[in-house]
Order: sequence, then structure tokens, then C-alpha cells
Amino acid sequence: MVVISSTLAVANISAALDADGKLTGSGGDALAKAFPRFAEDLAWWTEAAKQQRARKAPPY
Repeated sequence: MVVISSTLAVANISAALDADGKLTGSGGDALAKAFPRFAEDLAWWTEAAKQQRARKAPPY
């Protein structure tokens, strides 16, 4: 499990995304605003994990 500093909370996913997965309403606006930071943090951790594995060092 990876712990990242940003969160991505969606209280009512059906109010944030329509049936086609497109953003809708204020929930969609909030998701659009929060997602880039979340994705950036997750990508950073993914790259850090790849580099750690490449070094074959212990995970601590």
C-alpha cells in the first residue's frame, strides 16, 4: 500500500460522473480540481517504487 499526501474523495460518484463517465455537476467540478494533484502524487510514488526495485535494495 502507498500512502500519498493528497486525497481523492467523491461522496456521490453518480453525481460527479454521468453514465458515459463524463464529469457532471459540482461533484464533477470538485473531482476535476482534485484529480491532477492526486495523479501527480501517485505517479511520483510509482516512479519511486520502480527505482527502488531497480536498485534491489531492501524496502526500508
